[in-house]
Amino acid sequence: MIIRQAAPDDGAQLLPMIGDHAAFEHGVATLSAWALKQVLQNPDPPVYLFVAESEKLVGYAALTFDYAIWHGARTGHLDCLFVTASHRGLGIGSRLLQLVMRAARDAGATWLEWQTPRWNIDAAEFYLRNGADRLDKERFRLSL
Repeated sequence: MIIRQAAPDDGAQLLPMIGDHAAFEHGVATLSAWALKQVLQNPDPPVYLFVAESEKLVGYAALTFDYAIWHGARTGHLDCLFVTASHRGLGIGSRLLQLVMRAARDAGATWLEWQTPRWNIDAAEFYLRNGADRLDKERFRLSL
């Protein structure tokens, strides 16, 4: 298993996996192949993508950055972490999370935050096993 930063050639396998992840969380991914290609080819992308590759891609993670004004510090945001059902329980998620943590730290982030649906108990337990703390917050969104 190879865990690495995504490359431009990964788009064809990565896009359906992103769609599968959205569907798993009862959502819909609207990312186009063209938009994904732009991200993967950008030397300073708006999101950093990492993949787990066996004979094909079997997982991915996405990292973005934010700024915490209370702390005056750059923070990382784990936008996505997904491993295909057939490859869960093999340590792939932990390896992807470790790579994201290293990339965030190397970019000057002081911590990493994310969210997962309340019903996804397996994901919550995974994150807690990997050293995360649970925050007591609600997430909101306004469409613009």
